[in-house]
Amino acid sequence: MTTPLARPRPEALWLLIAGALLLALLAWASWTVVAKYRQASAVLAEIEPRHARLAGLLQNQELLAQTDSALQANLIEHVGTAEEDPGQTGNAALQRVRELAGGRGLRVASSQTTAPRDDNGFDRIGLSLRVEGDWPALVALLRELAQQRPALYIHSVQLGIQGFGHQGAPQTLFGNLELYVLKERRP
Repeated sequence: MTTPLARPRPEALWLLIAGALLLALLAWASWTVVAKYRQASAVLAEIEPRHARLAGLLQNQELLAQTDSALQANLIEHVGTAEEDPGQTGNAALQRVRELAGGRGLRVASSQTTAPRDDNGFDRIGLSLRVEGDWPALVALLRELAQQRPALYIHSVQLGIQGFGHQGAPQTLFGNLELYVLKERRP
């Protein structure tokens, strides 16, 4: 005798469907948790070096303040302050150069300043001078210009001899100096 196939009861079928839905929901929730974990790990890996740098900066706050002070002092040696008027800065620098040249026994034949122009966030004020005298005095002036503070920068120097070819006449050297000074720009 053969037994007919037993037909499942509807309650068991509903339980089977509910179990499959719960398994699908559990799989989706697990996948979401894993995806969020990976995303959070990636964000933390990206933030961690920044956090470490900031923590290091906070630990070295005093050293950073000292370095900033040293940089400001160095800047003041090489660049005029923003509070100064560019015209006054240029005229003061030109007067310094004229005094240096006069102190070395050189004659200043001509001198002028040019209008300030922008040079990477600084005012660049040009100075043009023509000095006349002997060779050692010109060399001494050029050495002294390099030691001035705030700094005087040399753009170009042209040297020549006046009276070349005149027999018996003393030969005088001249120098055309193109200098400039830098001044902080006002914000």
